[in-house]
Amino acid sequence: MSETVTSEALAAALTNFRFEAGQWRFVDLRIDIPPRSFGSDAINPHTQYSNPVAIAERDAGPAVGASFTLGAGNEMICAGAEFIVNELDGFTVGDLMARGRGFYETLTNPLQLRWLSPNAGLPLMAGGLVVNTLLDAASKSVGLPAWEFLARLPTDVLMSLINLRHLDERYDAATVRRVFDLGLSDIDARCARLKAEGLPVYYTTWIGHDAETIAKQIVAQHRDRGITMFKIKIGSDIEGFALKLSHIRQLVPEGIDLCVDANQTLDADEARAWLRLLSDQDVKWLEEPFAPDNVRLFGDLARYKQDNGLSCEVVTGENCPNHFTASALIDGGIDRFQADPCRMLGLVDAILVTVVAGLRKCTVTPHAGGSGLDELSPHIQLFNLARIRTDLEPSASLTENVGFCSRFFTAPTNVKQGRALAQQTPGFLVGLDTGVMQRVRSYKEGASWLTL
Repeated sequence: MSETVTSEALAAALTNFRFEAGQWRFVDLRIDIPPRSFGSDAINPHTQYSNPVAIAERDAGPAVGASFTLGAGNEMICAGAEFIVNELDGFTVGDLMARGRGFYETLTNPLQLRWLSPNAGLPLMAGGLVVNTLLDAASKSVGLPAWEFLARLPTDVLMSLINLRHLDERYDAATVRRVFDLGLSDIDARCARLKAEGLPVYYTTWIGHDAETIAKQIVAQHRDRGITMFKIKIGSDIEGFALKLSHIRQLVPEGIDLCVDANQTLDADEARAWLRLLSDQDVKWLEEPFAPDNVRLFGDLARYKQDNGLSCEVVTGENCPNHFTASALIDGGIDRFQADPCRMLGLVDAILVTVVAGLRKCTVTPHAGGSGLDELSPHIQLFNLARIRTDLEPSASLTENVGFCSRFFTAPTNVKQGRALAQQTPGFLVGLDTGVMQRVRSYKEGASWLTL
């Protein structure tokens, strides 16, 4: 069907989307997870995986979008997104593109919310929820998964979605336009290849589980789903977690690769010590030693790695507040950026970040694992490989996948032989499972709870 949809029809599906505030509702959806279990890490021993969900009723059926938090933040994002939709009532996306402030500035800096955090924080995540929902609607209307819808969009439309203001001159409009134009050549063949081959994935384990439990998970995932790369959660206790890593190594088969995630709990000295140790142990990467807005420390650590000839990669991105910070981190020398579909301005900012990363030859490895992220994140990588990194083999990519919340969604991501099958169901999130949909209520009535 994709080859029969014209570029004009694709553009119209997006630009003709009209905001009708009365057709939107917002849901505070949370999942009760036992303490120190799935989802636990060095800074979050007890997580509540939570989704602010937007449901926009359309003639062809509901559009469903989601953001992601760890609890009460849901209420604030729902309220922010509802405010934005009310402000945009009656406008089309095309109207926003044509107005003085443009689509991006209108969505990211609603004038009465931006003081909370200009281009970041609650206003930006609320805008991202709205954007993810309208992309779900637009791609459904032409019968395409969101990644393919975006990959086939005309360059002019993509340029009207993103924001290049205040970025380094290396990312000017002419340069970005050339990337988009080049990516349109042979787009049919690349989309077909991605559908045939899927995406290599890695699996995340959790800090609340002991070494034996983690090793059993690794063995099971390797046996049942063919995954060979696994992430281990660590903290600042280098001696204790180094022993845990060593124990896990002893319990798993040959050919298993490991990376680690510190979840923003290290200081500069601890990060350097970890980087040396992990390089000696042939661990693939050290993720999130610091919060991603600490660009200076990431730059320092990247230089320390280079100056000392260390092999362990410096990685971050999942909690990145905006595309300015993402660009600065990439320019500062991180090895891998973990784009998240629910941070920044959702999938729209992921478009620009893949361009910046591609121009700098920084690897993009989308972050997932949270509820809904396993379904949303592959769209980032699929778009990246279809339209931006046309020089990369799909087998050279990597995307996070865990899957323990996937059953709550209409189109769960399936992993076979170490690869996530490319989404082919029209839409972005696509929707919530029928049983879940029957239980949700307005966020103003309180949380809608699910049990893991």
